[in-house]
Amino acid sequence: MQYPKHVAIIPDGNRTRARESNRTVREAYWISYDRGVDIIEYTFENTTTEAITLWWLSTENTKKRPKEEFDFLMNMYKEMGDRLDKVLTKNQVNFKWIGNPDGITEDFKNYLQDKEKTLSFNTNKYCIFAINYGGRDEILRGIKKLADQGIDFKNITEEALSDSLELSNVSPIELVIRTKGDEAQRTSGFMSRWIGYAELYFTAKKCPELDIPTYKEALNWFNNISEKRNFGK
Repeated sequence: MQYPKHVAIIPDGNRTRARESNRTVREAYWISYDRGVDIIEYTFENTTTEAITLWWLSTENTKKRPKEEFDFLMNMYKEMGDRLDKVLTKNQVNFKWIGNPDGITEDFKNYLQDKEKTLSFNTNKYCIFAINYGGRDEILRGIKKLADQGIDFKNITEEALSDSLELSNVSPIELVIRTKGDEAQRTSGFMSRWIGYAELYFTAKKCPELDIPTYKEALNWFNNISEKRNFGK
């Protein structure tokens, strides 16, 4: 079985699934997060995948979501953190947060940064939460970082740009999974710098329906096409 080195997930469809199942949006979020931890656990206990990234909140979400819903999400991540911590600790998986620190509360930013320090291991395995993250925003912040370092932009290299970004020390993304894919077959600016050579897998299931069998279908699909990934050779 050929597993991707790095899986990234765009979990879309919480609101749609809530309407379809007569649940509240909050209930849909709870289910999605719990299943997300299921997938994280399965990844590091049953595959050779080195990293998994989940895009929990985009920069657009942060701007457009009502404050009440935004505050709920921040609290939800903290309330459900214990189970994730146990999974990562058991499997010696580093926790990493990527995203713009502006736009989230100071309390929640401190929580994420503390989790990074606590869940730090001498391994190449990473669980990455993209919160208040946008691909274009990441590139812009990276360029500003280089400018602060006094880089001569006439001589900038691709390596220097990559090193200024947030995934520079993580295995390259090889598989992107997007839920609600029958309605949204796009990447929405996710990981703009990092998914140029990734395979894109779209499932019609909504985010709360992304269970282990569905995840395994995506991994099997990747395995079936892995021999054809020759990148123009």
